[in-house]
Amino acid sequence: MKFYLRILLYIILFSSSMSAQIIKDSLSFLQSNYQKNYIHSDLNKQLNTLNYIGALQYHIKSERIFAGIETRFLSTINKGTTKNIKDESHLSFLGEYDLSEKMSLGTFVTNNIYSDDRKLDINKSNNVNASIFSKLKPIENIRLIPYYGYSMNKQVDEFDSGNIYGIEGIVDDLRMSDLLFYSSAKFENEDILPRRNLQRMINLNLLSEIETSINNIVSTGYAQQRRDFYIQSDSITSAQFNVKNNIQSRIETNYFISDRLIFNSPSSNVAFDITGSAAWRNIDRNTRYISLSNITSSSYDALVEEFKIDLSSAVEYQADWFRTLLRLSVAEREEVHKPKYIEGTNRIFFEERERLENQKNNQSLLTTISLSSRFELTENSDITVSMFHRKLKYDTQSEENFDDRDELLSLFRIIYSNQLTPVFKWFVNTEASLQHIVYLFSERSSNNNRQRFIKLSSGGYYRTKKIRSFNSAEVSANYTTYDFEDINPTSRSFSFRQFYFVDSTQINLSKNIAFDFSGYIKLSEQGEFKWDNFTGKPVRFLEEIYLEPKFVYFYSDWKFGVGLRRFSLTTFNYQNGKDRIKDTEYNSTGPLAEITYFSDYKFNILLYGWYEFISTQDNTKRETANLNLNIKWNL
Repeated sequence: MKFYLRILLYIILFSSSMSAQIIKDSLSFLQSNYQKNYIHSDLNKQLNTLNYIGALQYHIKSERIFAGIETRFLSTINKGTTKNIKDESHLSFLGEYDLSEKMSLGTFVTNNIYSDDRKLDINKSNNVNASIFSKLKPIENIRLIPYYGYSMNKQVDEFDSGNIYGIEGIVDDLRMSDLLFYSSAKFENEDILPRRNLQRMINLNLLSEIETSINNIVSTGYAQQRRDFYIQSDSITSAQFNVKNNIQSRIETNYFISDRLIFNSPSSNVAFDITGSAAWRNIDRNTRYISLSNITSSSYDALVEEFKIDLSSAVEYQADWFRTLLRLSVAEREEVHKPKYIEGTNRIFFEERERLENQKNNQSLLTTISLSSRFELTENSDITVSMFHRKLKYDTQSEENFDDRDELLSLFRIIYSNQLTPVFKWFVNTEASLQHIVYLFSERSSNNNRQRFIKLSSGGYYRTKKIRSFNSAEVSANYTTYDFEDINPTSRSFSFRQFYFVDSTQINLSKNIAFDFSGYIKLSEQGEFKWDNFTGKPVRFLEEIYLEPKFVYFYSDWKFGVGLRRFSLTTFNYQNGKDRIKDTEYNSTGPLAEITYFSDYKFNILLYGWYEFISTQDNTKRETANLNLNIKWNL
């Protein structure tokens, strides 16, 4: 059996031309992972970057047989100063045959490849697994899935192989009196010596109906994952241990527990939700080969311990003309970094690493409160009011870390909309926010600042048989001021003001022909600013214009469009705070074409491309083609 598994793996490994690095789902042998039948392809080329995404998922199912396949491929080509190509791919196949209602046999194959031509620590990897499994159903709602297979893994020119084996278990909606129980578990070993990857996971969920309208959900879980990977080895370590690359293990362990109480009754206008949770996480790094003759402070591995507790609640009130939702949450988190001592090494190096790790220790307390209310004034008009407030308290324990700070953020928004006529809806919107950051120590207090933001916008929707149009105009201002600007000349308060107008209009010229226009204008000003007397000195001005007029022809489910695309960005500097002098200019003009096909969401095609004639302020001229092709077929 092992011989045939190896032959199958080698065929898949060396015949595949795609590449990827995909994190597997916690449970691998579920038919639900292959239930959607579709083909998706997306090609996007803009300026010097080309992106391609391809995906396929397909399954067949009969009375006793199930077969499913899924593949995803992502490729990015960047033609900058140096050309870079990065590919990722994932391929998986699940086949299953039902011997009886309580037992089935199957095979599961995965192929994950990652490739990047940049000089990175891990720029190439390939992982292929093939397993045989059995699904056992000893009693209703309980499934056990033992499996055994072979794994081949290639990373930075190191090739390892070995057995992969484990068991998965699912308890699905098991009812015991008024309790509903769900659980999933996984135990997996991947022995690709000299490396070893492990996975342990168990989740427990218990739903109890206290009363008809009151439910309580208790969840707890444990997960541990070990991953061994190759890292570059120095010459001394390689010579002493006769290895080409070193091996580092990363073991992440997580525990969590939560309790959620829900009240929701059709006969009551009030609903509420209260949740409390606690989570622990440890990250343990271990380097396999360490030469005692070449010890530095960076030779010591570290252990990270994290603890987090969350409390949150939500209350909703709903009436015929009024609806409001209030949320409150408090989250406290502590993170501790500890170096791991190596016996026989100089404690001076260890104490230096301990000092550096201690600087990373921190505690934080995050409190948030939000309120959203909607008032129906009349049948055609309403007002929505939203408020949000957040406070972050961040503390460090090290005397050498001065990042202790308090952050406050407050947001407010009110929007009024009115359906003035059957064909026109009007809205006006106001937003404001205030953010204040205060560093507690003088070493960083020069960064203490306030950011004040306000925006006013208004627009409307107009729609008839002949014309469909959306227009919106807004003005906004952002003022950033430093608390100690008068004693620290390097911190300068500044302002950013902007006017933005957007238009999207379609005019039906005939049954099959329409004129489409979309575009926007942005006028932005940056400058120095004094909040005390609310005066400023403009420094920089930006003018950004985008225009896209086109004619569209409709035929059945097809849409064809041709037009013009115009984009310009001009920047100005101010002389003496008054006169604008042109600094840079970027202009792009060219034809565009669009082809779209929609067929009841079964088969969709979107082809959009344009050709650019680009010119800049120094008379540099160039041409480039851009393309976006998106295809989706729901089989």
